[in-house]
Amino acid sequence: MTLTSENLVGYLRAEFDKSGRIRVRLFFVQLLAAVPAAVSVVIPDHEKVVLYLLAIAAAVLLVAWWTLNEFYVTARSAAQAARRGALLLGGLDQPLSPSEIQSLRERFTVTSERARECENPDYYATKETHGPARLAEMIEESALFSEFLQRKSAHVMLGIVLFFGALFLIIALVSIPTMERDTGMVIARVLLALMVFVLSADVLGAWRLHRAAAEEIKQIRNRLMVADRAGYPMPDVLLAFADYNSAVEGCPESVPLVYGSYQKELEQRWAKYQNDRAAARAQWRGAAQ
Repeated sequence: MTLTSENLVGYLRAEFDKSGRIRVRLFFVQLLAAVPAAVSVVIPDHEKVVLYLLAIAAAVLLVAWWTLNEFYVTARSAAQAARRGALLLGGLDQPLSPSEIQSLRERFTVTSERARECENPDYYATKETHGPARLAEMIEESALFSEFLQRKSAHVMLGIVLFFGALFLIIALVSIPTMERDTGMVIARVLLALMVFVLSADVLGAWRLHRAAAEEIKQIRNRLMVADRAGYPMPDVLLAFADYNSAVEGCPESVPLVYGSYQKELEQRWAKYQNDRAAARAQWRGAAQ
């Protein structure tokens, strides 16, 4: 059975939905993994059974995190493969070979029924005919969405960093008067345990990567705007396609629920951009005649 661009859109939406849900679970498992360490600092040494149970809980959470991470990486990889295929097939209207179709199907982690439920023929709002111009417009639309989502994700990560920074500062200030007592040492140890969570979740790294990805994707959009005036040369479009893939696959996935919260706004923004670009095209083409 062949795969069309519409089929691949269904797969990419289903796979990204799955990876997004797994990412949320990963975050909370990482948070829970810091709990045994934080609790252990207030447990007396003679409570050996409790300490052993906390150690077992930490080990179980570590295994759970590792398992979830494997599922997350697999689902995200499948989603990215479906996205690349959807862009190429939808833009150039060239069929995939049977071997490539089989390779894609082996990578997918969702059922064909689930993918069919997620199909959307209007996922890419382009009116261009098949060819370099259509592929470029699909990349540009995807880039507009990705840039926005990456910026919003960076804001979310920065908010998490500031929240924990404020929490650490408050705990430090509160614990200063008690530093000479055991309570102060307990608070300090809890603080260190929470720091382990922040570092293991790599919140700072995610914030930096989200922000860098947004800037890189913005540059790709600018290149496609220039290519528009040149009539979308195929080499330029394919290079932008490759660079866009590199940018979105090298950055963290956007924070779950952000897309759903801004979907309508992004669709309206893209529609306005299309209208403005059509007017600009008419203007500079008229001036060239």
